[in-house]
Amino acid sequence: MANLALAGGPSLVRYPGRVGSASVGDDQKYPEWLLWFSEHGVRVLILLAIAFIAFVYSRSRSNTEQRLDAIRDSVQFEPPRSYAPPNLDAYLATDVTVRSLTVHQAAYVPVYSHIYYDGGRPYLLEATLSIRNIDPRHPVYVSAVEYYDTDGKLSKKLVDRLIALGPLQTIDFLVERHDVAGGSGANFIVEWHAAGPDISPPLIEAVMVGRSGTNAISFVRRSEPLPGWMATQ
Repeated sequence: MANLALAGGPSLVRYPGRVGSASVGDDQKYPEWLLWFSEHGVRVLILLAIAFIAFVYSRSRSNTEQRLDAIRDSVQFEPPRSYAPPNLDAYLATDVTVRSLTVHQAAYVPVYSHIYYDGGRPYLLEATLSIRNIDPRHPVYVSAVEYYDTDGKLSKKLVDRLIALGPLQTIDFLVERHDVAGGSGANFIVEWHAAGPDISPPLIEAVMVGRSGTNAISFVRRSEPLPGWMATQ
C-alpha cells in the first residue's frame, strides 16, 4: 500500500484493485405510485383477477341463458300444419234441415287467381276463402260454396251439403297458385243460413297471396250480400 501526501490536504489511500470509487447516498427518492404499488400491488392484482373472472362468468351465463331461451322457444313452437281440404263429414248438420231454418242468405266473394303487371304479364296468386261464424252463442249453416271463373261459369263445388259452423268456428278453402282456371275475375258464391234473424251473419273473406323471387303481395276482399240470389231451400 502506498500513501501519497498532498501539500495542504489529506492523504489519499490506494487499495489494490480499486481506483477512486464514489459512494451513492441512501436517501434516493422513488415515485410515490411505485412505493404504493410495491406495498399494495399483490392486492390490486388479486382484485383485478376476481373482476375479470366475474365479467367472464356473467357474459358466459348471459349467453347460456340466451341459448336456453332459444332452445325452449324451439321446443314450444309448433308450426301450423300444411293445408288440407276440410273433411265435410266432420261439419255435417244432423239436427236441422235447410227448410227448418228461417234465415237464408247468399254472399258474393271476389277472388283473383292472378293479377296483371308489367304491361299485362300475369302474376299468379293463391287464394284462401275463409268463412267465420262470428256469433259467440249460435251456429250458422252453409249449404253451398261454389267457385266461378271470370266468364261466370261454375268451375267447382266445394260444399254441396248442409254443414254447421259452431260459435266462433271457421272453415277455410284453398285455391292453389297453380290453379289458374278462375282467372282474374273469379268469385265464390256462399249460401248460408241461420235459425233466427238475431244471429250475426258470418264474416266471409278471400285472402290472396303471391310471391315472385324476393317480392310478395297480399290483400283481402270481403264478401258482398246477394239479395237477389235464391239460396238453396
